[in-house]
Amino acid sequence: MDGEAETGVTIMYMVEKLDAGDIISQVRIPILEEDNTGILFEKLSTAGTQLLKETLPSIVAGTNDRIPQDEKYVTFAGNITREQERIDWSRGGNEIFNKVRGLYPWPGAYSVFQDGNVKVWKAKKSEIDTDASPGTIIKRLKDSLVVKTGDGTSIAITELQPAGKKRMAAEEFMNGAGANWNEGDHFE
Repeated sequence: MDGEAETGVTIMYMVEKLDAGDIISQVRIPILEEDNTGILFEKLSTAGTQLLKETLPSIVAGTNDRIPQDEKYVTFAGNITREQERIDWSRGGNEIFNKVRGLYPWPGAYSVFQDGNVKVWKAKKSEIDTDASPGTIIKRLKDSLVVKTGDGTSIAITELQPAGKKRMAAEEFMNGAGANWNEGDHFE
């Protein structure tokens, strides 16, 4: 959600203090633009499994490295709140794009449209721009609803779930329940 370029797995000694044990080994994983939390979970699981296979022999033999952690880099990640899931269309397109993919496949980002919550499951960046206000549907394409953001860019919603409806591709939505969602309509 923060737009980081990489993540990783660390094998470390456990101590009572949070994130303070010596590092034994690490692997870094780049975060690609098409990645979301579900994809990263799989990538990190695979990388962690491989790293553990490579590291365990040195731990058993007592020959592993012990790299002290620098406490000034220790961070704490709290639970995601409902307010953090809400899309603020006045924010920039990259920030909104990262929020959507950072909350996929669960719990999902959401916005409010016509007094109902709408989950935005998938989106992509779009270069379509107008002088419309942030949150305005600026284009109905065959496969997406393009919404203006606060920095002059836009986001193309490709999968959504209106309140009380099933999750669906934007194309399916616009051919059914979303037939009355028009250019110029506005997300709160």
